[in-house]
Amino acid sequence: MSSTTRQATGRRSRRRPRWWLELLLGLALFGVYSALGSLPLPEHERRALGHGESLLDIEGALHLDVERVVNHWLADQGWLMVAANYEYAFSYLAVTLVTLVWLYRRRPAHYSWARDAFVVLNLVAILCFWLYPVAPPRLLPDAGFVDTVRVGGTWGSWGSPMVEGANQLAAMPSLHIGWAFWASVALTRASAPQWAQLASAVHVAVTFAVVVATGNHYWLDAVGGVAVVWFGAWVATRRPSDRTEGAWVRHHRAPSPGGAAVTWTASGGRGLWPTRQYLYTGGVTETAADAAPAPVKSAQLAAARAFVAQHGKPVKAVVERIGRIGARVVLVGDDGALGDVVVPSVETGEALIEAVDGVEAAEWDSDTVGATVIGAEHRRRMAGPHARR
Repeated sequence: MSSTTRQATGRRSRRRPRWWLELLLGLALFGVYSALGSLPLPEHERRALGHGESLLDIEGALHLDVERVVNHWLADQGWLMVAANYEYAFSYLAVTLVTLVWLYRRRPAHYSWARDAFVVLNLVAILCFWLYPVAPPRLLPDAGFVDTVRVGGTWGSWGSPMVEGANQLAAMPSLHIGWAFWASVALTRASAPQWAQLASAVHVAVTFAVVVATGNHYWLDAVGGVAVVWFGAWVATRRPSDRTEGAWVRHHRAPSPGGAAVTWTASGGRGLWPTRQYLYTGGVTETAADAAPAPVKSAQLAAARAFVAQHGKPVKAVVERIGRIGARVVLVGDDGALGDVVVPSVETGEALIEAVDGVEAAEWDSDTVGATVIGAEHRRRMAGPHARR
């Protein structure tokens, strides 16, 4: 009988990317949008109007051209129309920004995936805007739509001079739906609190109703928005770190007498689809499943919360493995003080960080090291009893 163990080390890094590089990436993405927008293909406006009319015809053939009905209804609703206009102008931007910042600060292990998916979906959408411009319903001549955003003089949108230079012939795919749906997928994948996932799902539904009722999109544009999110998520999930995240152990033994088939499940990365299963015959292969991490104890929670209360928010927390004992969560207070909480495993330490308000995951980078203030008492404790003789 022989035994072979193989350890995969594709675990995704929890180190945050440098924030200024992320800002540069965002500016570069906007630069691509602006560059292609300034280089329209021939007969850009004529093609955009024709494509918009074609979409409306397709919906009419399906007897699902509901945009004009809900648009006229909203135009007569006074304050509700104004609220819808501002939801259209700002909510998708605010939700996207909050989601990115929250992932960066609270779920660094999931941030890179979400960022990659976001970049890909936007690049695909920008290419669509350039190759296949589509005029929104409100710009179709003689179609009978009311441009509620412009009529309402909505600040920060088409009704104000601030964005008059923006590309308005970019209805397909809808990035309002795309960004809102991306945020919902990213929050779900990162195991955000249930209330946040529910709020995000409601935001997607409300945004869909708003973009259609304000005359800014056909409902088919929303389908396009979901499609580019799916593609962006698929590309991000295909990254090597997502395919090989986690570890597995395989034990090979002598074939069983009956040559029975057994199933082996590799603990791969968390993707959009179930983990692949492989069927082996003529041998026995054990399934390796990571043991469930020990729950965080009330005493550990109390110690971390007391440290936060004494040394101020935000508290940086670095999880360090300490051999068979388990792990320790090193805490760096806002005043630079150091403390730690010993836990059974790294996973328990990460759960502790998530459970305590005001504590954020960190690494021993220049920011964390620079935030520490090691006083004389702490130095004496680190030196041990020999230094106090």
